[in-house]
Amino acid sequence: MSIVLVDDHLLLRTLLDDEPSSLRPPDTTIATTGLWYHRLCRALADEAVVGSMSRMLGTVDDEIAASVVGAVIELPADIQLVSLRTLAWPMGALVQAGARLNLLSLEALVAATHLSAEICLAEADDNAPLRTAAHDLGVAVRAITD
Repeated sequence: MSIVLVDDHLLLRTLLDDEPSSLRPPDTTIATTGLWYHRLCRALADEAVVGSMSRMLGTVDDEIAASVVGAVIELPADIQLVSLRTLAWPMGALVQAGARLNLLSLEALVAATHLSAEICLAEADDNAPLRTAAHDLGVAVRAITD
């Protein structure tokens, strides 16, 4: 079974039942990182903050929005979330080896390596340093534009 590692924007779209058709073929599991999950929680927890993710939630009726927030609070069991207990040491080793990535990208790269997953990013999260480091480690990265 293959795995796609999704950022917070794509995770929210999946929870909104608006998963991009190009995200994954059948029999592909979704995973995310702790920091991307945290960023989604943070974006939805403060009703005073208006950003791209909270705006997405604002386009659906209140019942669906409440259901999605519930799914964010209690992430569905079929969405994998790799613990920093597993990732922290390899993240440190990657930095020691010379990787110069922000913490979100560093965790994503190590999680994808650990899961043998492809990294899928919303267009807003696509970034050259992650792509370069992923290429060097043989990890596929794909921006989802639909």
